[in-house]
Amino acid sequence: MSRTKGNQASGWVARFLRPWWPHAEKTPNGRQGEDIENTPGVSFEVKTSPVWRSSALTQAARNGRGSLPVVVYLPPGIGEKQVELGYAIMPLSRFMDLLVDAGYAPAPREGELCSG
Repeated sequence: MSRTKGNQASGWVARFLRPWWPHAEKTPNGRQGEDIENTPGVSFEVKTSPVWRSSALTQAARNGRGSLPVVVYLPPGIGEKQVELGYAIMPLSRFMDLLVDAGYAPAPREGELCSG
């Protein structure tokens, strides 16, 4: 994967997110923290490596300080013109909360939550 793609990908994702967060911007290269700025409540980490590393989710959670950690993974073959085909990866427990809140899944029954 080219270093150029890795450096540009956050900008592509920020542009994609602007219908939801009009002020979404790529964090300047070299600056610590989230890869996308101005997305309150969600901490985006953008990755383009040909090899998935679960540490990306840990990084998103650490950088977000309590926000919903989401890794946007743009694997080989997914570039600037196909950002919508990238993968949004988040902790399963947070994903289930979102499904319940959106009405796609019933609320868990008392005492039946699994913790891992």
